[in-house]
Amino acid sequence: MTIYPVVIAPLFDKYTPLKDGPLKSRIEALAEKIKFPLKKLFVVEGSKRSAHSNAYLYGFFNNKRIVLFDTLIKGYVIPDSESTTDNKDITTTSGIENKKEEQGCNDEEIEAVLGHELGHWKLNHVVKNIVISQVNLFAIFAFFAFFYQNSVVYEAFGFSKNSHKPIILGLIIVLQFLLQIYNTAMGFLMNVLSRRFEFQADAFAVELGYRHFLKSALIKLNKDNLGFPISDSLFSAWHHSHPTLLQRLVAIDEADKKQN
Repeated sequence: MTIYPVVIAPLFDKYTPLKDGPLKSRIEALAEKIKFPLKKLFVVEGSKRSAHSNAYLYGFFNNKRIVLFDTLIKGYVIPDSESTTDNKDITTTSGIENKKEEQGCNDEEIEAVLGHELGHWKLNHVVKNIVISQVNLFAIFAFFAFFYQNSVVYEAFGFSKNSHKPIILGLIIVLQFLLQIYNTAMGFLMNVLSRRFEFQADAFAVELGYRHFLKSALIKLNKDNLGFPISDSLFSAWHHSHPTLLQRLVAIDEADKKQN
């Protein structure tokens, strides 16, 4: 978490400081409003991989950073490192820029998206997930320590009672077979928790006054990311870590009614 964003990630993607302007001023004002210790603002060149739009936060203690995908910013043009001399290349570049202008969010919508992301930070969702994952990891290894030398387990897989019990094989048996039901149940519960966190972060953004901009941003992001707005409720609850678009839009309106 410390080395990857600073050392490894820049090896694969280009990170450019967000230029001074209305968007940067809005983000800095939002961070100051909720006491988020923002140190740096970056735009990552995500468009070279896909049209997926996103934003995320990272950093420990008072060294926080915000990263925006270039596809999230409507009309954003990546600064060219090389000048184009061929008219054909210029035409192609212009075509790409026009395409970029068709997707992404305006400044108010980006601010609303960051209000959601900052809600995860303000409500300690990341810390809670880390604690849960560590407890889960401890439980898995405790279960492994209890069963990996059990003769009955090895006999069920064709080993004789007094034969050597390989630890690696025991690890595979415990993790892939004995814990299969537990892992399935845990995955479902983590999806339930993740969906709850998403609703809470949306409600936090609504509390900041971003109801309309958050709804329009979610609709645009769903379109840009080629998402499907509806899904069977049971299928979604089992497979999706995020609520569907329609569920979030309804929840945003309900959160606004509660606050008013």
